[in-house]
Amino acid sequence: MPIFEFKCKNCGNEFERLVRNSKSDTSCPKCKSADTEKQFSSFAVSGLSSGGHSHSSGCSCGSCSGGNCSSCCH
Repeated sequence: MPIFEFKCKNCGNEFERLVRNSKSDTSCPKCKSADTEKQFSSFAVSGLSSGGHSHSSGCSCGSCSGGNCSSCCH
């Protein structure tokens, strides 16, 4: 069962909700309004914020030279 992020169109409150089916209650916990919209979820990208390289193998390090991570990724 996925957790979705919602924003209330009435008061602007942002909240998360476990959605079990299409009839799940997605009303705002703050003002109880049913006028809410699903938000796009953001996700973290590991290694990129520190200046390192990230590869499909899951390797990330900040000491790669020229994009060659053979020295830190096995």
